Amino acid sequence: MEGILFSELRQRVEAVLWKKQYKAECIKRYTHTWEHVHSFMDEKGFELYSRPVGDSFLSKCHNDKSYEKLTHRQKERVRHVEVLSGYMETGMIPGGHYRYRPILFEGKLGQPFNRFIEEESRTKKASSITRYRERIEHLYLHLHRESKTVRELDIPCMLRFLNQLNQDKSPVDRNSTVITIRIFMRYLCSCGLLINNRPEQWMSILKLRQIYQPKIPSVYTQEEVEALICAVDRGNPRGKRDYAMILLAARYGLRISDIIGMRYCNLDWEQNRIIVFQQKTGKKVVFPLSEEIGSAVIDYLRYGRPKVELPYIFITAHAPYRELSSGGMSMAIKDYFRIAGVNCTNRKHGPHSLRHSLASNLLKSNETLPVISEILGHSSTETIMEYLRVDINLLRRCTLEVPFVSSSFYNNLYGN
Repeated sequence: MEGILFSELRQRVEAVLWKKQYKAECIKRYTHTWEHVHSFMDEKGFELYSRPVGDSFLSKCHNDKSYEKLTHRQKERVRHVEVLSGYMETGMIPGGHYRYRPILFEGKLGQPFNRFIEEESRTKKASSITRYRERIEHLYLHLHRESKTVRELDIPCMLRFLNQLNQDKSPVDRNSTVITIRIFMRYLCSCGLLINNRPEQWMSILKLRQIYQPKIPSVYTQEEVEALICAVDRGNPRGKRDYAMILLAARYGLRISDIIGMRYCNLDWEQNRIIVFQQKTGKKVVFPLSEEIGSAVIDYLRYGRPKVELPYIFITAHAPYRELSSGGMSMAIKDYFRIAGVNCTNRKHGPHSLRHSLASNLLKSNETLPVISEILGHSSTETIMEYLRVDINLLRRCTLEVPFVSSSFYNNLYGN
């Protein structure tokens, strides 16, 4: 379909939003954006709406900024326009959050990028491939701006790329991008796709800016964690969901990715246990299903979870119903800490802080490192060692007594 009358498209989409039980306030925000789209079309003389029209509207509004640099309101605008374009193309309301511009490696320039992604997909997880795409896209766009192919990539061009990366990215994001670019450059060298196929020269300029010391984990005392749990209002569907999720993080130390990805098959009711294959490590962990957590999950499933056919246990509280994202849970936990009167100043407040707190509190209870490592699903006890840095009493146990040194030692040292 090349285009459609805007008024007709808008009427259809709005009817679907009402049918899907979107809230009136939400639909009002959609229609507000669509009014601006209509004005833009009148101004430019567009009679029919199409995806390029929507993209032109967003380009004008956002001055071609990347999606990551947009404000929350601007990202909402992207979503509102994407719903129009997606419905026009598929007849359905697209779900989830969308980038302003999908990652596409096109033409002759894009061929090596696509082959690299295809090669890495054989051994890497989907989440890792998504990150690889996002990071090598920066180099792809740089080469596109300079009208160069991969074959024409030389060291001055790479230095200009790094200089731009230093300006656009935080030190942590910059280093993450460089690490992936190093992998990509080794691949190009191994395939002989560059003028200079000596990987050691590329590695000499693709260096990390500095070595970061591990940060001290943010932890909360057992009393603070209990106050957080008690602050959740379980009288509404969202509260029932958040209560069960927070218990899973606080009692078992599960990562948020494993909680929001949890499915019905992970709950073994017959043997009263939870079985999780960790998304980060692929390691299988098994926990006894306590009465506290089992009751919380049942309460949510019976009286809180929307009656929709989705494989995930925990889903969004409002239409369109879908899998949860990790960002919303972080903000929710911060609100619950505030309600509980817990001061989060200079401490992170996301779900991972509950994982850190569990490890720290188990250490204070004199639990052994191998047991804590097994609970958290770590492959070795070395990862647990970082939690020692937050426990002063345990650190004191690691100190060595200064041996007695006789005065004769100093006489010999400074004597003539």
